[in-house]
Parts: sequence; C-alpha cells; structure tokens
Amino acid sequence: MSETTLSPAASSGSPDSADELVAMRNRVRFYRTRSEQLQYALDHRLPIEQAKGILAERYQIDIGAAFELLRSFCRNNNMKIHDVARTLVEQPSEGERRISC
Repeated sequence: MSETTLSPAASSGSPDSADELVAMRNRVRFYRTRSEQLQYALDHRLPIEQAKGILAERYQIDIGAAFELLRSFCRNNNMKIHDVARTLVEQPSEGERRISC
C-alpha cells in the first residue's frame, strides 16, 4: 500500500494558488475576529480596573476585595459588572450611593 497525502502540492507538483488564497483569507478572517475579541476585552476591562481602584481607595481594602465587592454587588442586583464599573468611574458620587459594604 502506498501512503496518500492530502497536500495539493503533492498531486500537481506546485502549490495551487486558489487553495493558498482560500487559506490566506481564512487566516485573515480568524485574526480579524481574534483582534476584535481582544479589543472588546480591553475596552471592557479598563473601567473595571479603574472601578476596583476607586473602591479600594474609598473603603481602604485591597484590589482583590474591591473586585469581590463589585462582583457581589452585580450578582445581587443582576447587573453587568462593566455597566456598574463604568457608572462608578464616570459618576463617582452615583456609585457611592449604589455600592456599599
């Protein structure tokens, strides 16, 4: 029995430019999607980090405790952590009334 390869180069002796183009488009699509996901994560992470700092300073607690406070508040009130963090950063006096130990 002979070994069969799935490579287009093995059957024709040279790479098929149409296959290469499809592969390249797939890679570009993959990396574009990954880039968008990472940008979304960065955009949403910054206000959370800032809110943790505000809470840590306000209540004289460490960053881990500040995150737990923020997370438990969001869970108890069925709110998204990013939305609460953004409110806390943009309107600190509003956040002071809403998040308490």
